[in-house]
Amino acid sequence: MKTWYERAIQSLNEAALAVQERNNIPIRSLESLASHIVASLHETDELVVEALSGPPGSPLLTNLLNVSILGTRVGIGLGYYGDELHRLALAGLVHDIGLFAVPTELLSKSGRLTPEERTLIEQHPERGVEIILQCDPTLHWLAQVTCQAHERWNGRGYPHRLKGRQIHEMAQICGLVDVFDALVSERPYRPRLFPHEAVKELLVAERDTFPREILKALVEQLSVYPLGTTVRLTTGAVGVVVKINSRYPLRPVVKVTAEERGDDAQSHELDLSRTPLIAVLETLKPPVVGQVQVGTVLSRPPVSSATIGVSDHFTSLLESLDAITSTLQAVVDTQKRQS
Repeated sequence: MKTWYERAIQSLNEAALAVQERNNIPIRSLESLASHIVASLHETDELVVEALSGPPGSPLLTNLLNVSILGTRVGIGLGYYGDELHRLALAGLVHDIGLFAVPTELLSKSGRLTPEERTLIEQHPERGVEIILQCDPTLHWLAQVTCQAHERWNGRGYPHRLKGRQIHEMAQICGLVDVFDALVSERPYRPRLFPHEAVKELLVAERDTFPREILKALVEQLSVYPLGTTVRLTTGAVGVVVKINSRYPLRPVVKVTAEERGDDAQSHELDLSRTPLIAVLETLKPPVVGQVQVGTVLSRPPVSSATIGVSDHFTSLLESLDAITSTLQAVVDTQKRQS
């Protein structure tokens, strides 16, 4: 029996075929998928675990679904709710829909792209606008987000080189999560990164590409160590992340086993936010579906309009991100000088 994730991929494949055959995409079906994602994420992180587990399938299709799931989780961290959150979930599902209008052989090309080929690919956001407005001329907001998903805060994106607040916030969320998903997904030319490695990459390489409040929300909501990740602690013990401390992304709750065989009778939960002398040493395995029982979302304080502004928590987390970034950048600079 197919999982909901697999059925969603099938629906997205139907949308892709519609684009290739120059028919209208099934926008109502996609809206239904978006509604399910929002409802599910209000109850459980199961879809987040599945998105981060490296699900098999077409990279283009899994990327659309993963950006919707992970982007919706980031949106929750930014205070999105109701229709606004539903719109964000839908935007994730179609943010790269224009790619299916690009010749397949070009998308699968393993060698370097020619300038003409790169230009053709970079036109896919505008093709996405045409696809969306063709199926529903009233969806101007969705067309705008789709067109701007590859624009960047520093003005180095495409297709119109917009920058800063010229870019729709939903497009910035989709853009950041799109990069994150690419980093944690396996590709023919490189292995997948662990989520914490992807976060480090974003903080160093993309620090001026996306606004810091969205970077902060991604770290806080998806965690450096997502649910289901197998980690080794500084004590040498091995365990699985079973809860996320959104206030302390580097210090999740880990279910530790006396032996790596995972004997539940000898296991216990260790909240690293309460054990300052114990920390995660390394990630051993990425999230695995079914590795943990995913129940109600934990350790995530309710968001209200009063807490969205500058707060002690916001400031301290940004300071932590800056400290991590500075440290990592120093390491990179040192390695460059030595090489």
